[in-house]
Amino acid sequence: MINFIFSYVNQIRYFIYELVVLRIQRTKFSKIINKKNPKIDIILPTYQRAEMLFERSIPSVLNQTYKNFRLIIIGDSCKDNTEQIIKKFNDDRIFFYNISYRKKRYPESPENHWFAGPVVAINKGLEFIESDWIARIDDDDIWTEDHLEKLLDFAIKNKSEFVSSSYIVEKKNEKIIKNFKNEKPAIGGVQTWLYISYLKFFKSNINCWRKKINRVNDLDLQDRMHRVGIKMSYLDDVTCIIQPRPGESEVGSKAYLENKDIYLKKYKFYE
Repeated sequence: MINFIFSYVNQIRYFIYELVVLRIQRTKFSKIINKKNPKIDIILPTYQRAEMLFERSIPSVLNQTYKNFRLIIIGDSCKDNTEQIIKKFNDDRIFFYNISYRKKRYPESPENHWFAGPVVAINKGLEFIESDWIARIDDDDIWTEDHLEKLLDFAIKNKSEFVSSSYIVEKKNEKIIKNFKNEKPAIGGVQTWLYISYLKFFKSNINCWRKKINRVNDLDLQDRMHRVGIKMSYLDDVTCIIQPRPGESEVGSKAYLENKDIYLKKYKFYE
């Protein structure tokens, strides 16, 4: 009951604040959507997954056909060789910031780590936004080479503030296309999001795990954006590839539940 009341009040607070600020931002920055060759800031939260950065996410970003971007990688107090791996790419479009400490943020469970794990890193990344558009990718995702180009062209053509697309899951010798065009609203996975930079005031909710529905941080965020009337469009093309991480057979929440002990140990907060 406490979580229900907290979440209800919190959602009202978000709605009022975001509705008011959205109207102000639209008035101040409406010309961004018509800007030629706009710059894109890409937020990539990570924690102890240097291998995934090296093999998947960073190469897929650097191989984009659209080149005017900056990759903002936020380490959630990484203690592995993440920084060294990033430096190997020797690309001045990559910016890395490592949060100094992982203090406790919610009750530790595999589910809660899935729901709210990257929130602090994502919100820190939003503090560094300087460009015209914002894109999101996770450290184990792979974009198609034309991901940014397709989404940006689609957003500008449709005068949209937020666009997303389909993605494909490759696992167990099968390929499953995740298409959301028939959903209401039609919104693709967070790794397919591209949205205009004046929406950077939309912060991820560290208390999303308390909710009854839309408990994953990105579902909570897209629901709030939709409720206040963000102009959204859905591109019915696959622009992202999702695969199980090494040693795992599932993706998403199923991977966390399939390897509970491993993830509880991996994501344990510092004392």
